[in-house]
Amino acid sequence: MPENLSEIVEETERRARMAHVDNAVQSLCRLLAKTAHCSWVVIYLLDRDLKEFTQGRSCDYSSARLDLLGSMPLLPKKSHLLKKLLQERGYLLPEEPEGLSLFAPVLDHFREEFHLIFVPMLVNKRMTGVALIAREGVHQPFSTAEISLVQDIVSNAALAASYSILLDESLDLAVEMGRRVDIIFALDEINKAISSSLSREKIIATAMQNIERLIQCDLVVLFGAENGALAIMASACFSADLSEELRKGARPQLEGSCVNKAFESGESCSIGTLRTMGGLSYLDDLLCSKGMQSLLALPMISKEKVGGVLLLGDADADRFLKDDIFAVEKIAGQIAVALVNAQLYEDLENLFIGTVTSLANAIDAKSAWTKGHSERVMRVAGDLAKALKLDEGTIERVKIGGLLHDIGKIGIIEALLEKPEKIAEDDFPPMRLHPEKGVAILAPIEQLKDILPGILHHHERYDGTGYPGRLKGEDIPLEARIITVADSFDAMVSVRPYKKGYSVEDALQELQRCAGTQFDPRVVECFCRHIRDKMKNQ
Repeated sequence: MPENLSEIVEETERRARMAHVDNAVQSLCRLLAKTAHCSWVVIYLLDRDLKEFTQGRSCDYSSARLDLLGSMPLLPKKSHLLKKLLQERGYLLPEEPEGLSLFAPVLDHFREEFHLIFVPMLVNKRMTGVALIAREGVHQPFSTAEISLVQDIVSNAALAASYSILLDESLDLAVEMGRRVDIIFALDEINKAISSSLSREKIIATAMQNIERLIQCDLVVLFGAENGALAIMASACFSADLSEELRKGARPQLEGSCVNKAFESGESCSIGTLRTMGGLSYLDDLLCSKGMQSLLALPMISKEKVGGVLLLGDADADRFLKDDIFAVEKIAGQIAVALVNAQLYEDLENLFIGTVTSLANAIDAKSAWTKGHSERVMRVAGDLAKALKLDEGTIERVKIGGLLHDIGKIGIIEALLEKPEKIAEDDFPPMRLHPEKGVAILAPIEQLKDILPGILHHHERYDGTGYPGRLKGEDIPLEARIITVADSFDAMVSVRPYKKGYSVEDALQELQRCAGTQFDPRVVECFCRHIRDKMKNQ
């Protein structure tokens, strides 16, 4: 038993802040080796969906024999019993009577050389995994006091691993959603065009022009329902000539086809590889002869009635991914509503707003000049928050706030965002509204309420001359002060049509020059030090 318990606590707290599960495992191994003379550890996390143990994670044991423990060494159908025993007792020794009936013979190879103990990884009394811990046989078996210490250390590791998994999943989701910003603008463009027109032909033409640009597929065919049957309203093929049966006005034979299935079921229908399928319908075989391999047919539904089918095709197999399907489903719905009644502009606009709200939970809306800006601000702001040694909750708010800080620009006149020269003073009033517009867009999402202050106030100035609230100094939320520095830095080093990008050093000097007036001096000092140290180490 170690004498300096404060050292154990300090090391445990440091491990609890680990960013990755593997780092937490490594830290756990080292801490157990240091405090309880343990040789190695294998961690088996519980899959939340399958309720089974995942492949083991281990470190600090070079023997190839450890590969034998890649899977939990249990006899068949004993997983539930092991979990129950560990929940009740808090640990389990393999040589105990209860253990002898649970574990596979492979564990005997290790019991001859090591003292083994299984300890549950508990978070809020819920098991998230199991740690198999080994001590060389030359040492004494685990004492009661040592088992208690090991349980405490493993519990902290469980908390670190659980948080790391949740953090990684949320950040991955945020970044993935950030990549969908192009989908938002394309949907916005289509919606504006078809919602502002009373012309059936213009609605169809606009939809056809933008679908291919958004999805970049080889074939787009729009079928409309007429007297219970489908006819082609518009079609375009970008890799081959269209046959007469696929042109506007044609009524191709649809029995058994992907299009007919979508029309009759009211659900999307897809085919990944036409060439390998037997018994193709007439239409699907015709499309295959034109070089199509992937098909995606989506019903156009309005007021619970299928009014047509949108068909996409591509020469590559398995072309249409989840994001493509999501986007095209929204487009199909927009077209259906517009064609049913072009005068229902307000209803269609509300439909689009709902689409954008659901898609833009954590996305920014940017102009073409600033593509990628918000993702960079998220990364820079997150690194700065870490350099300021803020807690994980604040770091998370800063990252998501950085990703979303300009989302209000989706409500700004597009001409301003696309201006090829520096924005004139007369153009600033509507631009200054984007923080408030962003908050209005995100306010209905309860989970984002703690992020809104950073978005609302990221254009405040430290001297109180910013907007929208003219807040000053420490009255400006810390998240906003951090996002302001990251936002300004990225804007300075980025190329714009009206200016060249600053060098990194010039941008840092400009931040320092404006510290105390535009920026928080403490945040600027930390940021400049962090960037310069990073540059030295590259």
